[in-house]
Amino acid sequence: MITGQDLMALAERWVQQPTEAEWRAALSRAYYAAFHEARALLRSLGFRVPRGDRAHAYLWMRLLNAGDPQVQATGSDLNILRNQRNRADYDIDQAFPQHEAVVQIRTARAIIQTLVSCTADPLRTQITDAMRVYERDILKTVTWQP
Repeated sequence: MITGQDLMALAERWVQQPTEAEWRAALSRAYYAAFHEARALLRSLGFRVPRGDRAHAYLWMRLLNAGDPQVQATGSDLNILRNQRNRADYDIDQAFPQHEAVVQIRTARAIIQTLVSCTADPLRTQITDAMRVYERDILKTVTWQP
């Protein structure tokens, strides 16, 4: 079994390689590193994260509504990183310079660092409560379970 941290280490190695294919693959792995760390965090908080494609928006939207400015910025960054990952994976007819991959991999690392900080109280409780309110009052769909 691997973790998001394992994917991040791979991304950080691949971005140093000499080819555009490796830079693109590095960005893709960096996004999924952040994605899996976000998913693990929300699961640990008691949220039932959907499987498949719906999980992507589920994660960044809850982070964006976590009630803490740094965590909210992380939600926005995760969404932007996904868009960049899509560009790297799907727009292969457009140039993808190494420096762009490096910037996005740094973003992924920062996202993961913020997510790790959310595992301790009082932030853990604060963001859980804010996400629960978001689900109840805005989405009218509750995925949190005690």
